[in-house]
Amino acid sequence: MTPRSLSHRAPLLGLLLAWAVGSLAAHVGWVAWSPVVWVGLAGAGLGLAWAGRGRGVVWWVAGLFLAMAAAGALRTGQERQRLAEWDELALPPREAWLGLRIERVFATPPGEARAGGLAEVIGAEAHLRGLVGQRVQFSVDWPRGPGAVRAWRGAEFSALGVLRPVARYPEEATFDRFLADAGVNFSFGRARLRGEPRAAGAWGRFCVEAGDRLESILRSGLGGQERLADIHVAMMLGRQQEMSEGQQDLFVRTGTMHLFAISGLHIAGIALAVNLLLTVLRLPAGVRFAAGTLMLWVFVEVTGGTPSAVRAFWMVTCLLGAQFWRVPGNSLAALAVSALGVLVVAPHQLFSASFQMSYGIVAALLLYGVPLQEKWLERWTPWVRLPGADRGGWRGLVEQAGRGSISAVALGLAATLVGTPATLGFFQLMTPGGFFVNLLLIPLSTLVLFAGVGAMLAGGVGLVSLASIFNHAAALILAGMEAVVTGAAGVPWAAWPARFVWPGLATGATAGILALLAVGYARGWRSREGGFWAPYVVLGLVLVLGVRGVRLAP
Repeated sequence: MTPRSLSHRAPLLGLLLAWAVGSLAAHVGWVAWSPVVWVGLAGAGLGLAWAGRGRGVVWWVAGLFLAMAAAGALRTGQERQRLAEWDELALPPREAWLGLRIERVFATPPGEARAGGLAEVIGAEAHLRGLVGQRVQFSVDWPRGPGAVRAWRGAEFSALGVLRPVARYPEEATFDRFLADAGVNFSFGRARLRGEPRAAGAWGRFCVEAGDRLESILRSGLGGQERLADIHVAMMLGRQQEMSEGQQDLFVRTGTMHLFAISGLHIAGIALAVNLLLTVLRLPAGVRFAAGTLMLWVFVEVTGGTPSAVRAFWMVTCLLGAQFWRVPGNSLAALAVSALGVLVVAPHQLFSASFQMSYGIVAALLLYGVPLQEKWLERWTPWVRLPGADRGGWRGLVEQAGRGSISAVALGLAATLVGTPATLGFFQLMTPGGFFVNLLLIPLSTLVLFAGVGAMLAGGVGLVSLASIFNHAAALILAGMEAVVTGAAGVPWAAWPARFVWPGLATGATAGILALLAVGYARGWRSREGGFWAPYVVLGLVLVLGVRGVRLAP
C-alpha cells in the first residue's frame, strides 16, 4: 500500500515547469524573439496538442509544454517592457522630472527622512514620455512627522532626480541584478520632491492606520522592554526596520532572518489561529472560509502586501479552498496552482530569492520532508510490547518528545536541501549552524505568532489587558530566541562568507535538487535507487566542487 504522503499528484506541475522554462529563456536572453513569434509558437503548441490527442500522450504533452513555454516567454517580455531606443543608444544617466505612483516601499530606518521602493511612472517631461508605464526603483527625500503623507502603496508624488537605465543583463550579486530580476528597467535616485505628495486612496489610508494600530497593540505592556517589543513588531508585521542593525545582523548570520518576513509560516499560523477562533464561535464552514480568507487578505494588505505575503496567502487559500469544496486536492496541487497563478500575474517573481526559497522549500517539505518524517515515525515505537495503559506518564512524554524531534529533524533536512544553495547564491553566505538554530527557533516562532494573533484580536476588541498578557508571553519566548541566536553567532564555523564558482550554479543546483526530489517522490524513495540519501549526496558534491572563497567569519 502506498503511504498517504506519497500518493499526492499535481498535474499542473508540468505546466508550471513549462512556463518557468519559457520565462527563463526570455529573461536571460537565450532567445530574443518578437511577441509575434511567441504567439505563433503558443498557437502551434496548442495545435500540436489538439492534433495529437488521439496519437498518444507524448504528442499531447509536447504540445501543451510548447504552448505554456511560449506563453511564459511572451508574458515575461511583456512585463519587462524594455525600451529599444535606450538599449540601442546606450543613453547615460540624466536629470529628469517624473511623476510616480508607489507600488512597493522598501524598509527605511525609523526617523530617516527618505523613502525608497518601486513605483510606476505616471508622468514625465515631453522628451521622456516613453517612460510612462515603466516601473522604476526610486529613492527620494520624504517628509516625516505628524501630518506628513505616509509613503505607502498608491501614494503619488512628483520629483526631480537622476534617472539611470538598468542594464538588460547586469552582473550577478549586484543591486542592478535584483532590479533586472524584478522587471525594473530604470533607477531614479537622489530625488527631491516637487510639491506635496498625494496620499493613497481610502484603502491605502486604512491600511496605514490599521498597521499603526496593530503596532501599538503589539507594544502594549512592553514599555520597559523596547528591544523585545521591536523584535515582536518585526516578526508579526514584517517591519524589520524596527530592529537595530545589531539585531538584524545576529539573525542574518544564523540563517534565521526569514522569521521576520511575512511568509508561509506567518500566514499559515495566522490562518490556523483565525480558523480556530471562528470554529469556537461555531460559525458554518462556508462563513469560516469566507471570513478567514477576508481576514487573511486584510492582514496581508495591512503589512504592506509584500510578494512573499501575497504568495503565502494564495498557497494557504488554494489549500483551504480545496478542502472546503471537497475537490480532490492536496498540498502539492495547491502549491502548483498558487505558483502558476502568481507567475501569470507577476512573471518576474520567478527570479527573486523569496519566490525560489519559499516555493522551493515548501516543495522540498512536501516531496522529501513529509515522506521522510512518515518513514522515521513508523520506526519510532518505544515500549510497543507494553499495554497502552502502561505507556503513559514519563514513557508517554518521551514518546511524544521523540515524535516531535523526529518531525523537526526530517522537515529541517528537507528545508536545508533547497535553502543551502539558494542562500549561497543570493546572499553569499554559508550557514550550517542555521540548521540547528532553526530546529529550535521555528517551533518557538510559531508560539510567538499565536501569542501575537491573540494580542491583536484582543486589542482589536478593546481588551488591552488581555493583549498585554499575550505580549508578555511573546516577549518571554522572544528573549529566549534572542539568547539562542546570540550564542549561536559566537560559535566558530556557524556561518561564513562563501560563493559559487559559477553564479548560475545556484539556480542550477536548486532546480536540479528539486527535480531529483520530484523523481524520488514519484519513485517512492526506493532504497535501491539511493533512497533519501541521494539528494544529500548531490548537494554535498555541489558544495565540494562548486563553492569557493570559504573563510571563517570574524
